[in-house]
Amino acid sequence: MPAGPFVGIDFGTTNTAVGLGQANGEVRLAELAGPQGRVCQTWRTVLFFEQGAPATGGALAVDRFLETEGDGRLMQSIKSHLASAAFKRTLILGRPFSLEDLIALFLKLLRQGVREDLGTQAVVGRPVRYWGAQTEADETRALTRMQDALQAAGFRDVVFEYEPVAAALRYASRLDHEELIVVADFGGGTSDFSLLRVGPKLVPGARDAILATAGLGMGGDSFDARVIDAAIAPHLGLGTSYKDEFGQQTPVPASLFSQLRRWHYLSFLKEPATMRLLERIEHGTDAPEKIARMLDLVRDELGLPLHRAVEQTKVRLSAEAQGKFSFPAISLDVPVDRSDFNAWITPELDAIDQTLDRMLQSAGVGAQDVDTVFATGGSSLVPIVRQRLAQRFGADKLVGGEELTSVAWGLAARARQLFS
Repeated sequence: MPAGPFVGIDFGTTNTAVGLGQANGEVRLAELAGPQGRVCQTWRTVLFFEQGAPATGGALAVDRFLETEGDGRLMQSIKSHLASAAFKRTLILGRPFSLEDLIALFLKLLRQGVREDLGTQAVVGRPVRYWGAQTEADETRALTRMQDALQAAGFRDVVFEYEPVAAALRYASRLDHEELIVVADFGGGTSDFSLLRVGPKLVPGARDAILATAGLGMGGDSFDARVIDAAIAPHLGLGTSYKDEFGQQTPVPASLFSQLRRWHYLSFLKEPATMRLLERIEHGTDAPEKIARMLDLVRDELGLPLHRAVEQTKVRLSAEAQGKFSFPAISLDVPVDRSDFNAWITPELDAIDQTLDRMLQSAGVGAQDVDTVFATGGSSLVPIVRQRLAQRFGADKLVGGEELTSVAWGLAARARQLFS
C-alpha cells in the first residue's frame, strides 16, 4: 500500500483547502503558505497579476493586492465560470489566458504553497450542479475544463467526488452505528445536498450509499449581494437622480451598483468613461454626499475591504439580533437587523427549500425518516439557514462543525479508499 499522502482538493468558489490522508488512516489538513511566514488552513480562491512580478495565489495574492493598493489585476470566483460557454479567453496585462490556464496556474501555486509533495493523484471536489449549468452539456464542459486544468497542474490521476459526499465521510468517521443523513453544503457559489446511508460498515462514496443528490448555483456570495443591494448601495447613490448634460433630471444608473456585488468587479468602474460619468453625476446630483462615497470607493479600489466588512456584518448577525455595517474608509455606518437580513435573502432560502423538496421526493424519503442533518460550509452558520433546516427536519437532528474544512478532510479520506 502506498504510504501517502492521499490528496483531497476542495477547490471552492471562495475558499480552497487541501486534505492529506495517510496509510494508517490519519487525515489532516495541509498547511498553506501565508504572508509573513504564517500558515493557513484555507486559501481564498484568487489570483493576483502585477507588472514585473510573478502571479500570486490565495492568501499571498490577497496580501499583494492590499500591499500594492490594487495596482494589478485580481481574479476571483474563477470556478463560477467553468460551465459557461461564453468564457473562452481573457487578456491579463497583455497576455491571453483561457479559463483552464487560470485554474491550472492557481493549482500550481497551491502546490508551491503546500510544504509537502502532493504527487500526481488526487480526489477533487465538485458541486452537485456547477454554477450556471443549465444542461448536461454545461456540466460536461465544466468537468472537462477542470480535468484539463488539473492535468496541466500535474495531477494526472484524478477522481471527482461530490462535495457533500466528502462532507458525509467526515461525519461518518465519528459514527459507531448506521444512519440516514442529509448533508447540506453551503458554499460561496453553490449549495449542494446529498441523502446518504452512512455507518462503520458503509462507504459514503459508494454509489449504493448515495440515495439522492441535488444542488443549485447559489451560496454565500448571493447573501452578500443582497446586503449590498439593500443596506449599502442606497447610501452610495442608488435611487437618487442628477441633472444630465441637457439639464434633465435623470436617475443615477442602477447598473453602476451591480458592480458592487463582487468585490473584484469594482475595478471595472475605474475605466475613464465610467469615472467621467460618476464625476458628472457628482456635479449634478441631489445627494452629493452619497455620490462622493461612491467615488471614493471606486478611486481607492475598496472592493475587498467592503466585502470583508459585509462578511463581518453577517458574522455579527449570526450572534446578535442587531448589528451594524461599519466602513470608516468612506464614513459609512448602517444599522442592520437580523430580521431585515432574513427578509432580504428570502428568495435564496425558498430556492434552498425547493431543492431539498426535490431531492427527498426523488428518493421517496420524508423529512421524518432522516436521522441527522450535517450542515457544513460557511453559510451554514447563518441562523435563518439553520432555522429552516430545523423547521423541516427537527432541531435535534441538526449538527455541524469544521464548516470550512470538512469537505477537504472527506476528499482526502476518499483518496485513501480509492488510491490505496
